Amino acid sequence: MKLVVISVLIPMLLGGLAISMNVLLGMSMYQAFIDIFNPFKVMEPIELGVLFFLIVPWILDTSLHLFRKKSQNKKTEQRSR
Repeated sequence: MKLVVISVLIPMLLGGLAISMNVLLGMSMYQAFIDIFNPFKVMEPIELGVLFFLIVPWILDTSLHLFRKKSQNKKTEQRSR
């Protein structure tokens, strides 16, 4: 039960902190909520490029790892027969 409460409370507190910082920067409450729930809308193009530059190698690494694991499992199945 504690884990559930903490898992809900931490994102709520972080969201409240981010919204209050946006309001202190002079944004309206509506714009602050939009910035929180759609972060890609406020990112610069270079930030989006860096984000996708980091995501693409991670996806490739994960898929390569899964492919190697599958091929290794097939080889061990063939040897055991």
